[in-house]
Amino acid sequence: MAVSTQAKNLYEVFVVFKANIDDDELEKNISQVETAIKNYGGNIIKIGEPLRRTFTHRIKGVKEGYYVSVVFNSPPELPNVLKRTLSIADDVLRYILVRKDSKKENLK
Repeated sequence: MAVSTQAKNLYEVFVVFKANIDDDELEKNISQVETAIKNYGGNIIKIGEPLRRTFTHRIKGVKEGYYVSVVFNSPPELPNVLKRTLSIADDVLRYILVRKDSKKENLK
């Protein structure tokens, strides 16, 4: 896919990975998210440390998971591609992708 020359928007994706994977698998999954973003013209700004948390209710029969946050900027078409990638990943329990207001981010 050709990289777009349009203006880039700021996004943040929160991904919940299964807790039964080892550290190497977790790093591999985070790297796959990072690679998907970069391959479609996005730039990684920040990747948060994975946090293991217990859920208040089971998600797909699982009681715990790793939460990871990735802040990036990209062309407007990238979020749809990333959503498709995350929806078919085996170790992803849930995800949410939001567009951030870059003007508010600059004030912080």
